[in-house]
Amino acid sequence: MATQRKDERARSTPSAEPGLAAIAAGVSRLWRRRSAARSSSRLDAGWEQRLETLAVRVEHLEAELEGLQDAVYRQAILEQENIGDLRRRTEPERLARDLGQDARRRGL
Repeated sequence: MATQRKDERARSTPSAEPGLAAIAAGVSRLWRRRSAARSSSRLDAGWEQRLETLAVRVEHLEAELEGLQDAVYRQAILEQENIGDLRRRTEPERLARDLGQDARRRGL
């Protein structure tokens, strides 16, 4: 009962994400309950294979999601750097200094 409450608290926090192992364990538990009621082992093997197939697909999707998160993070960092550079280059003091240097270089 105490572990169940711990799991419920962990799921209620926004940063807690159920891992593949937790999902597989939950599905496995449910499957064992249902399979105990069934008498056909041939059907059980089919469901186990379907569960394994789903687990592989979930792993693939998790990897793709992590790659997407990394790409979005890298892009956000790059954009922050570009915005910071633009802000530095358009500061009034620096803009006046750069315009003065350009005018002297052109002989104006």
